[in-house]
Amino acid sequence: MELEQLALHRLAAECARWDVKLAEIESARRQAEQLVLSSGPVEGSDLAALASYKRHLRDEKEASLAHRRNCEQRMEQQRTRLLAARRESRLLEKLRQVRRAEWETAVNREFEMLAAETYLAQWAPRQHRESQR
Repeated sequence: MELEQLALHRLAAECARWDVKLAEIESARRQAEQLVLSSGPVEGSDLAALASYKRHLRDEKEASLAHRRNCEQRMEQQRTRLLAARRESRLLEKLRQVRRAEWETAVNREFEMLAAETYLAQWAPRQHRESQR
């Protein structure tokens, strides 16, 4: 179960890294636009370079979003595995408790039988001695 939990934490960290990457892409897009628009007179070549850079960022964003969705799907699958492992662990613990209780009952029954046999073994010779008097 601990391994399943660790795997879930790793996937969560991976998803967080994709979130950071997406935020960086958005920040880069805004900075590029601001740089071009705030630099004074804008030439056509500047706008063309900005458009090309924005296309590149858009492609990078789409790829990162696909990776993020994939990571989320794997995380959901891992959550399912973790829940199954927890259920199995609880079931095994319950089974151990039942088996332990059954064992304790059997041991107690055996001790009671031994005590009864011991008592009867002592009682029979006493009865025999008292009848001989």
